Amino acid sequence: MVWSLASAKRRKRLSEDAAHARASAIRRSAAWIAVIVYNFIGIADITSTAVAIDAGAGAEANPFLSLLMEHAGDGWVFAKLALQGVISFMVLWFPHWIVVSFFSLATLGNAWIVYNNFLIAGIF
Repeated sequence: MVWSLASAKRRKRLSEDAAHARASAIRRSAAWIAVIVYNFIGIADITSTAVAIDAGAGAEANPFLSLLMEHAGDGWVFAKLALQGVISFMVLWFPHWIVVSFFSLATLGNAWIVYNNFLIAGIF
């Protein structure tokens, strides 16, 4: 979608900026660490959500995910993992420090959600 909205000049600049960011071993390493942590937390999110819902202690708060759970059954897990894969690829493709920083903050927020899910389920 971004590609269709940006001009050819902007797409070229974005591609060049991404290549420049990937040229740094430190940025690539930081991106890989952030993506690995994100995916562990993402799997914990799936687990904590399923545990809380199965315990009857809560419901999915995200309306999109709730709708997906309702219509896709257990397929929501695969959809969530696929989305995690796309997001991970995007961060690894453009490991600029601003991208990795915001991504890490969002991952921290997701970790809080996982903790809260386990609290709701009575695990913690």
